[in-house]
Amino acid sequence: MAPLLALLPGDAGMSIEQLRQAVPGLAGIAGFLLFTMLGAWIRLLLEAMEWGRTGINRPQRLSGLSVLRATGISALFLFFLFTTVRAAGELRSIQAEAPVVSAGLQGMVVGIGFWAIYALGLSALRADARRRRTERRMGGVLR
Repeated sequence: MAPLLALLPGDAGMSIEQLRQAVPGLAGIAGFLLFTMLGAWIRLLLEAMEWGRTGINRPQRLSGLSVLRATGISALFLFFLFTTVRAAGELRSIQAEAPVVSAGLQGMVVGIGFWAIYALGLSALRADARRRRTERRMGGVLR
């Protein structure tokens, strides 16, 4: 019954230690989603710019999936950002000398670091897949 009560809106009554851990954690998630959100909007902007160009082929329309991705990630980012601000405000109201800003910034930097590692790994996987596809087309090992 207690886990169901946690889903209800209102004050949940968290301890100070849980709030201290929640602020950097939520800020880390927001930091991870920050560049993901910016990348989705830039990708959508590039699609919109390419849509207006005339060329040999018929211009492709904006992808509904990219619009959905950009708005969904933006909504998720805003949710975690507002939740971080709310948790920091709660911690500040409970304990006047709580280091809220530094913990939030540290969490944001860690989240951005995780995003960078994720982006590098994804880039390496894409390059490897592209290389293997080219190898199969050429019929041998490329060096």
